[in-house]
Amino acid sequence: MGFFQRLSNRLEVLDRGTLFSPYLFLICAEGLTSMLKNSGPNFIARGLRVSRHAPWISHLLFADDCLIFSEATDRSAQRVASILDDYNKASGQLVNKQKSAIFFSPNTDDEVKGSIHSILDISMEALGERYLGLPTAVGRSMNGVFDYVGDRVRNSVNGWAERQMSCAAREVQLKSIAQAVPTYSMSCFKLPAKIVSTNYHTYISNYWWGSSLDNHRIHWLQWPKLTKAKGNGGMGFREMKLFNQALLGKQGWRLVTNPDSLCSKVLKGKYYPNSDFLSATRRKRSTVTWRAILHGRDILSSGMIKRIGSGVSVDVWNDHWIPSNVSMKPIGRLDTASANTVADLIKQREREWDVDKLKENFTPLDIDGILKIKLSNNLMEDIRAWAYEKNGVYSVRSAYRLLKDMQIAEKDYAETHQRVLKAQVSGGNIYGR
Repeated sequence: MGFFQRLSNRLEVLDRGTLFSPYLFLICAEGLTSMLKNSGPNFIARGLRVSRHAPWISHLLFADDCLIFSEATDRSAQRVASILDDYNKASGQLVNKQKSAIFFSPNTDDEVKGSIHSILDISMEALGERYLGLPTAVGRSMNGVFDYVGDRVRNSVNGWAERQMSCAAREVQLKSIAQAVPTYSMSCFKLPAKIVSTNYHTYISNYWWGSSLDNHRIHWLQWPKLTKAKGNGGMGFREMKLFNQALLGKQGWRLVTNPDSLCSKVLKGKYYPNSDFLSATRRKRSTVTWRAILHGRDILSSGMIKRIGSGVSVDVWNDHWIPSNVSMKPIGRLDTASANTVADLIKQREREWDVDKLKENFTPLDIDGILKIKLSNNLMEDIRAWAYEKNGVYSVRSAYRLLKDMQIAEKDYAETHQRVLKAQVSGGNIYGR
């Protein structure tokens, strides 16, 4: 409490036109965080916890918004009111009670609700349909939840259709505006196929070819061909289903690289308390958010590689660690193979590959790929990296390109397979029937 009073005196001197003022308000916000989550006469006893293995959450901050979680009791409400009053005295920032609201669990008694409303002097009781541009409550059924995304794209395209635009102008509009509309939502949720495929592609394709409600024009190329890169005969429009997965892969990457973040701890406590993210399974009653993250993990697993440090944690035969191989794993395994971890293949003192060990375990093609991997002179831990960026950091762009290449390869394989089945050899099919 004394900390806030002394800081308030400083603010009275430095709050007008001073470079340091924003930093002092940030310090006040940090003080608010400490009071909300630490012990003392005015701390919040209990917040929110999604499972017994997950951490308690007393509050979340975003810009000038604050979400506070507490028990629905008079005592907790009085504590919240006291903390906010101290924060007001320290920073000069008042709670906008006209824009604030309280949300209660369904089993809260009406008398308790009334008492808490009175203590906090906040009359509104609501959970907004959307918060920060995203739905606040998404159940198992997603029908209609994300229709606003498709509506925004449709309204934009319909507005442009009234103007006469060149092909170049239409391309810029579609790529810089229409394709950007669903990006924020797709970075957190796996949008229904109806929105990211059927509706979205229809709106974009119609506008590109000049179609409208009153005038339908011929679409000279199918949508899949328009999504090809320009160098491959397409226009480079995004295939939103794949782009959605690439964006969700970014969330998975954050869980892998920042295991100590609050989000990582909450999800780990809920879904994989005894394992890691890459080996977590999908449960029957998983939330929409978790299912979306697992969807992004599929591409993450395909493109992640282990960069060799000590080699102790890298499984020779099961992990991705050879960048030059398409599968990033050894192509073959000799009968004389005895290595289990990459550390078994390294001369640790010299920090170089043991060529004799390599010859005992791998084919010449694998050996060439392994010898291209440079070993650090210093003994370091093995790290996970994204194989398709030089800096090893996941990017949505490279992930989308990988997904597109995989899609094309799968389609080519299917077409080739069909041609082989239909091939006639000496008047009969290839099986001689």
